Amino acid sequence: MSRTPELPSARTERLVRERVASEAPGTQLPAVKAWATELHTSRATLGRVLKKLQGEGLIKIVVGWGTFVAESQAPEGR
Repeated sequence: MSRTPELPSARTERLVRERVASEAPGTQLPAVKAWATELHTSRATLGRVLKKLQGEGLIKIVVGWGTFVAESQAPEGR
């Protein structure tokens, strides 16, 4: 059996989720440009992942300030 390679966008999402889960609430995450370079992905791909995680309530993007781990990472409605 051969293993299907992980898509770059899926890899980026997995790595970002791992990082967010490992940080304390309120922690500022790396700047998009630097983080995209670190993850070997495009800023556009990273931006899409960050928007998705913001929609899930895991992070908060503050324009002009940065991206932060959400104060409460518990899914809403639970």
